[in-house]
Amino acid sequence: MNSTEEAYFDHIMSREPDLEGWRLRAQKPEPPQTDSELADDDAVFPYSPISEAVRISLTSAGEHLRLAMTALKAGQLYPVAHFTTLRTALLAASQGVYILGPNEPRERRSRGLAVVVETYKRLQQYHQDMLSAPDVTESEKQQLSDQIAWVGQRLGAARATGADKNVSATDVVSSAAKIVYGAEPDKEHAVNLFWRHLSGDAHALLWSVGLRSTVAAAEKGQLLGSATAGGSFQAIAQPFEASFQILKRGWSLYDQRSETP
Repeated sequence: MNSTEEAYFDHIMSREPDLEGWRLRAQKPEPPQTDSELADDDAVFPYSPISEAVRISLTSAGEHLRLAMTALKAGQLYPVAHFTTLRTALLAASQGVYILGPNEPRERRSRGLAVVVETYKRLQQYHQDMLSAPDVTESEKQQLSDQIAWVGQRLGAARATGADKNVSATDVVSSAAKIVYGAEPDKEHAVNLFWRHLSGDAHALLWSVGLRSTVAAAEKGQLLGSATAGGSFQAIAQPFEASFQILKRGWSLYDQRSETP
């Protein structure tokens, strides 16, 4: 490890105390205080509180950042897997900020309910797929059908309460980037580029790892050259830091929205 790599490694490790603090914090319930903004947001759909959608987002982000850090501490730099891990960290942290960022209650609730709706929708799809499993008994099929109907009712109720119907993962990351880095357009743009790049890794597409590779020219008589990707502390540190800062803002917003005025 040269001095430049060591500097990036040390910077990542410097985030460990905060990540450990958030890990411990997530181990116990932390409902919003009565009459706080987030308590009022939760009240619009108490069956699946918006505050819990935020907490699972922030908790997931912290876990994935710690996973990336743990691999580095073990001396492992993964040319692809580190970046799929960081993509999840970036999306999860951004989702928390996306929900809590707006000061206007109606906007916060619309965004939070959109995440709740997505949760119910994916759960319903999972149960529907279970119906076609070859070893499911008739009794189990009936139980699954009842569960699908119940989830459908909750899904419809959440939509009717005012969920945003036009949310996408890219919108979530873009919104969070603007909230956290809006005063620094270069960093805001970098976050959006990280999201695009990391998504290539998550979908196992060649271009994303190719941009981090060292390319050798084709040998005489060969059509293609070769590329080597060995992992890079710098390439890991940049999206790691962006995700960390968005996660930090997410926990700050959670505290802000959860405290009674």
